[in-house]
Amino acid sequence: MKVFSYILSSILVIGIIVYMTVVGLHSMKPTSISTELDIKKLKSSDFIEYSENQEKVEKDKNDKDEEVEEDTTEEDETEETSSEERKESENENVVEEVSSPTQQEQPVSDVLETQVGSLSGYGPDCKDCSGFLANGRDVRNGNIYYSDSTYGRIRILAGDSRYPYGTIVRVKGSRLSEFIGIVLDRGGAVGFGKRHLFDLLYATSAAAAVNEVSYNTTFEILRYGY
Repeated sequence: MKVFSYILSSILVIGIIVYMTVVGLHSMKPTSISTELDIKKLKSSDFIEYSENQEKVEKDKNDKDEEVEEDTTEEDETEETSSEERKESENENVVEEVSSPTQQEQPVSDVLETQVGSLSGYGPDCKDCSGFLANGRDVRNGNIYYSDSTYGRIRILAGDSRYPYGTIVRVKGSRLSEFIGIVLDRGGAVGFGKRHLFDLLYATSAAAAVNEVSYNTTFEILRYGY
């Protein structure tokens, strides 16, 4: 009886264990399958979304690259245009700079020295005059002009000893119109620190007295000596 009871208990225990095992297997299997399916689903959807996102990103990137290339091309064209305009402007400036000096070229002044003083007059028949100039020229014939190889027919002047014979003087602002004279004589009252700066030769002393003395006269030295 004890043996039979023991066997029955063992069978009951074994049956319970088998039942629990079967139930446990059935309850676990759907869950794992569902989990695996969910994982598969998640992986597939994620992959699709990732692919779509990647395509979007690449498309946006390509669009941006095209825009950058277009902008770069436009900038290059603009820079080339600006460079050509600058070159044309520089060429125009160079032409203007080259032609400007020729157009605005000023004549070189022939004035070596300028003095301001008074101009008196005298004749070869003046008191204490011999009719000969200090350089030995005879002017008793009334010839008050000198023929110069450069300046032509010009008047005769007495001037300071610092001006050698043959010195050419342009006289401005006297009682006479502007004229050119040549220093061929000296005078006791003529020169720097004396009564008059220059003395103009007339045919007679009477002719010289008619024009009297010209003050504030400008004397431009054009040549020193012959």
